[in-house]
Amino acid sequence: MTEKNTKSALAEFFAHDHDALDVHLDLIDFDDPSSALPALSEFHRRLERHIVWEEDVLFPAARRVAPGYIDGPIDVMRREHREIRARKAEALERLRGGDGAGARERIGVMRAVMREHTAKEERVLYPLCDQLLSDAEAGRILRLLESSPA
Repeated sequence: MTEKNTKSALAEFFAHDHDALDVHLDLIDFDDPSSALPALSEFHRRLERHIVWEEDVLFPAARRVAPGYIDGPIDVMRREHREIRARKAEALERLRGGDGAGARERIGVMRAVMREHTAKEERVLYPLCDQLLSDAEAGRILRLLESSPA
């Protein structure tokens, strides 16, 4: 595999997962809290997996090659992950209490943060990681992510 193809595949992997998360969230019917709770719980599981892939795999790899250069963008992403997680937790709490409208409102706030966050990742962070990581390292990361449980 060429360097360009490996690196494109890594960015595409993360973008594809962003899309899958959005689709899953779109299908949740917050008007029925009893059905929305397991669906949002599954979204929670998938989003946590995505964040772990970034924070425990991608970010450390990028930091190893360019510790001072990449720290700022990674710090911003981690801060936004905390915000996204907080709004998601609030939505889950509301659903557990039977408040579908409240959960929908919290998810709306979370989605606004996620939209901007995803745009920064796809336009800035992933291309930056593509530039920094070697073909071998990008391939190793991609294989690790693809072998993760669904």
